[in-house]
Amino acid sequence: MSTQPRLSSVALWRDLERRCLKLLREALSTLVDEPTDEKETDLNRSLFRAIIRASHEAARRGEHIPMVVPEGRNPPDLSDLERAEREFKIPDFYWGYIDPFAADPNEAAKCFVVECKRLTEPRARYTQEYVKSGIVRFINVSHSYGKGAASGAMVGYLQGIYLDDALDRVNLAAKNNTIPLLALRERDGEAGAELRHELYRSFQVSPFQLTHMWSRIGPEPNP
Repeated sequence: MSTQPRLSSVALWRDLERRCLKLLREALSTLVDEPTDEKETDLNRSLFRAIIRASHEAARRGEHIPMVVPEGRNPPDLSDLERAEREFKIPDFYWGYIDPFAADPNEAAKCFVVECKRLTEPRARYTQEYVKSGIVRFINVSHSYGKGAASGAMVGYLQGIYLDDALDRVNLAAKNNTIPLLALRERDGEAGAELRHELYRSFQVSPFQLTHMWSRIGPEPNP
């Protein structure tokens, strides 16, 4: 039976989250010169290489960073008595680690999951996909991204679209799908932003904190 996480486990998770988000920030800052029309798969490959470079630098500074896993299937959860549908689903990235303070050793494996989506033209299509094929995967049982974890992240590749436009459209799609709106936390003009909201879901952990990291790919859109 699942129990409430110990405070030491919570502290470990918060530290992992902090380090993962830091690596994402550093990696995304190097992608500004990628082609404006580059597809998601290619952008994800560029992001993977950038994360590895950032992780290498962190390791040289003496920081222990688990290796990021690209396109790895969801691992089984203790509650998955048989192979569940979610085990066939493939998040774009995740960092995994073992929590030595877990009350149940079977629940020691944790994953910080990251899903990536383009935010580009035609904006109605891509902003809806950001929600329906992105955020929703952290909520619906069939995907259950971040199951057993307290938080995760999404990356938004801003391509030829104003940030405010993208945020308005994503929040409209979120509202239409009864999902809490994204709240802006930090912004660097049109270069990028960090946003956050809490999701409520039928599996643990809930509420779940989802951080959104949006980064400009290519030049700003023409006025």
